[in-house]
Amino acid sequence: NFSGTLLIVSTLKITKKVELKLINMAKSGKFGYSTNFFHANDIIKTISGLWRPPSDTSIIIRILYLAYIVFMYFNGCAYILCEWMMFKQMLKDIPKLLSYIGMCLTHFLGITKLGIFIFGKNIERIMNSLQDDRFKYESLNDHGPSTMFQAEQATSSVIAYGTLGMYTFVGGSAHISALIKIFREVPGDTFEGTNKTCYDFMPYFFQIPFSAETKWRCILASTFMDVGLALWAFIISYYDGLFVGLLKCFKIQLIIAAHVLITIRERCIRKLGLNENFEVIHDEDYPELEQEMHKQLGKVIEHLTLLLEVRNDIETLSTFVSLTQTLCSLFIFASCLYVASTVEMMSPEFFAQLQFFCCVLIQLSLICWSANEITVAGQNIGTALYSSDWFSCSKRFKTSMILTMIRMQRPIILTIGKFTPLTITTLVNVCRGSFSYFAVFKTVK
Repeated sequence: NFSGTLLIVSTLKITKKVELKLINMAKSGKFGYSTNFFHANDIIKTISGLWRPPSDTSIIIRILYLAYIVFMYFNGCAYILCEWMMFKQMLKDIPKLLSYIGMCLTHFLGITKLGIFIFGKNIERIMNSLQDDRFKYESLNDHGPSTMFQAEQATSSVIAYGTLGMYTFVGGSAHISALIKIFREVPGDTFEGTNKTCYDFMPYFFQIPFSAETKWRCILASTFMDVGLALWAFIISYYDGLFVGLLKCFKIQLIIAAHVLITIRERCIRKLGLNENFEVIHDEDYPELEQEMHKQLGKVIEHLTLLLEVRNDIETLSTFVSLTQTLCSLFIFASCLYVASTVEMMSPEFFAQLQFFCCVLIQLSLICWSANEITVAGQNIGTALYSSDWFSCSKRFKTSMILTMIRMQRPIILTIGKFTPLTITTLVNVCRGSFSYFAVFKTVK
């Protein structure tokens, strides 16, 4: 388990060569922008069984993919039912009960997130709005909008693949731990003489739906558990990766808009074919420049208006899921700390709780961090407007500029249940609260 944790950490440290490859991926779009910011999320969507094959897909691929979906979702749903059937038995042991509830809450979140993608109608619209060709800008240098967009896509792709590997490894490492423990403590084909049953070797709690009186049947039960966990890991990683991807794309669009505002005069001069050193005391003295300046400002304002509408759609999509995620994380942190404190350090159970704790912590951290970045990027729009070369601009340009600055003084935030902002402060408060609950759990005898 420890070596597996190190493997996850090492895989997340992407090399510069791989990052450049991701940056240069799909550069056939307008002005060098990537044609699909969410390419990595689409791959994970396929793995999660949520992909809809296009009409031109071959019948063989359709049949194989359908068989894959049936196999994965049958095992995943059966595992959830078997997990819930253990509730009464868990009431006898508080540490097991807390660990059991934490896992059930995680899978409840997975079901909730799956429902969003099955019944949600705004996801495709949000993705299309964030990649609208009308608001793709030409680069003035090597560090222009397209380069920034590609770099942010690379970061989003790393997060998407990293969460997939990390979430999947929780179940995979538990499966490996169970196998090692079985082969070490059960020398024969049955559990005779060990005073144990197959349930004593399962890292997570569920009702085994078939007889597991022999070692190999117990290994089969562990495999059944691993497949069920893998499905929910795929679904949860897809939601989290896509949600973070939406926030990353939103953030970079705000940053690009700020960059265009700062360089708006230089862009207009280049578009009109004027000398780079062209200067004028009043833009009204050169009507073509004044018209172009006002036109470009209007385009950026329209871009910002679209982003504010997207923010409302993302808020509607995620606010109550974020609330549930936060409350569940609060309990899971406390329960993992408590259970880890009751088992032997360096044991498989200890590492299982540690990995589960780290995954949920990273999961919440990514959401809070990405939402916080949007707020910071939105606050920089007003500064970017003021930093533009506006001294010689016309009255109507300055009026639009001031109105935009006033509007952007209201922060762009996502909320948890529509009553508190989703920021880094949220993560800190959840961690503090979880330690308080951990102290309460420790007092329970």
